[in-house]
Amino acid sequence: GVITIEDVLEQIVGDIEDEYDFDEEEDNILSVKDGEHGPRWRIKALTEIEQFNDTLHTEFSDEDADTIGGVVAKHLGRVPRKGDAFEIENLRFEVLRADARQAHVLLVEKLPAPVAE
Repeated sequence: GVITIEDVLEQIVGDIEDEYDFDEEEDNILSVKDGEHGPRWRIKALTEIEQFNDTLHTEFSDEDADTIGGVVAKHLGRVPRKGDAFEIENLRFEVLRADARQAHVLLVEKLPAPVAE
């Protein structure tokens, strides 16, 4: 993966809070400033599929995974790492926080719908 200056500083001084960090009491899904393509959300990976689908108007199945982090791990075929970025359907996912066992925080951006020809 990619090592950022924040990663190095956090090793020296401890966690640094930024706009991608969650307070434990915060909601699982927070709307953040729109991205290049459309609306974006900062999402706890432990967010249940049903809540994710209701908020983002998606139709992910909860048959194989109970949480959006589980969907991400299944899509990647491995434990997600910080900096992983990929698309599923019309959503761009980026892993903002993860450890050796699981993803913790995701950034999800809605991409424009494909134009029918």
